[in-house]
Amino acid sequence: MGHDCIVDRSLHNTFARHALPGLKLAEQTADRDTSVEIVNRQISGFSAAHVEALRADCHGWAMLRRLSRPLHAELGALNAAPPPEALARRADRADLIIGQCNRGTAPYGTSFDDVRQRVARTEVHELPGQGHLAHIQAPTELGHLLNNLATAR
Repeated sequence: MGHDCIVDRSLHNTFARHALPGLKLAEQTADRDTSVEIVNRQISGFSAAHVEALRADCHGWAMLRRLSRPLHAELGALNAAPPPEALARRADRADLIIGQCNRGTAPYGTSFDDVRQRVARTEVHELPGQGHLAHIQAPTELGHLLNNLATAR
């Protein structure tokens, strides 16, 4: 015991498992555009129009493409993680960070709720007006929150 955990989405061993084959192929062919599309369409459930709006922002799309490089490995690691119950037993407390737009909606909000129910002491930190792309759309706000959490412990 004695471990703290800062969570921005669930460390859940069945999270978006259905996307792994497509992400593997995109990784093998170094097709970053497809990786970004898979995350936004198949995992996040955004519309094609939303993805096209993201693509229209050249700087933002380039950043999403860079961030997509480890997607297959990261999602594979999440799916290979110990069962959530085992991870929850190891955490004394968890600081849960969620974008306001994802609260209560699948897949991020429901994964968030799953973690909250499994860890006895949780504190919820909501990023106003944000979804799961807060690291791109509001990196300063997210960074301040993470710094505050890290220094408060």
